[in-house]
Amino acid sequence: EQRAAYLARRGKADAPTPEQVKEDAANNDYRRMDETVELALQLNVDPRKPGQSLRGSLALPHGNGKTFSVAVFTDDAKVAEEALAAGAAVAGGASLVESIRDGSTPLSSFQRTLASPEMMVELRSVARLLGPRGLMPNPKLDTIVPPEELLGALKKQMSGMSNYRTDKEGIVRLGVGRGSFGCDKLLDNVREVMNEIQSIKPESFGKGKKGQKKVAKGTKYYLKAHLSCTQGKGSVIVDLRTLDPTSSFFMSEPL
Repeated sequence: EQRAAYLARRGKADAPTPEQVKEDAANNDYRRMDETVELALQLNVDPRKPGQSLRGSLALPHGNGKTFSVAVFTDDAKVAEEALAAGAAVAGGASLVESIRDGSTPLSSFQRTLASPEMMVELRSVARLLGPRGLMPNPKLDTIVPPEELLGALKKQMSGMSNYRTDKEGIVRLGVGRGSFGCDKLLDNVREVMNEIQSIKPESFGKGKKGQKKVAKGTKYYLKAHLSCTQGKGSVIVDLRTLDPTSSFFMSEPL
């Protein structure tokens, strides 16, 4: 869209038409790599205050274009065997925890973890190894699940379950797909992200005065939004009216 608009304004007489540019972008690679498209959303929250540090995970309708190797912690030998058959990098119970502790199973062999609740006691012994790398199972990320749900959760994690959290400035950065997805799939993923962020909106938010509990009338939850890609020059600001699920212009073009 940007290339077409630029050529329409400043292109030479023999420059391709906007329709030709769009067709070329749809049929040919624009860059040498399939770029990740990222949404950066600045929220009016202060992560230092109780209840305003937002964190979670969600499965995007079309995935995020990434695949992950997953370790599954379960004391059920049958479930562990099924997890390995389904594609888990490693799976097991106390013996797997011990192999991580003594280094025979390197932490580099998996990128995400899943665990059944009864394994959390065993995992305490390797928390210092897993925690700093963001590999400790966490209920907020839906990575602690009942044994009967482990295989379903494994499939989601391997296909690119997206984790998010606010940084110290209250910004959430989340990859919403690859450039090859096309506009429709990317928009579907953005819609899912925005509905998720809206659903976890804290009752009290805003960077107000210390001790202020109520949200002042007219306080905005969304402050800014930008889209960027891996090799792009800078980012593109997005009209918040098109991203706010409470707006009548949500996921549409404002007048």
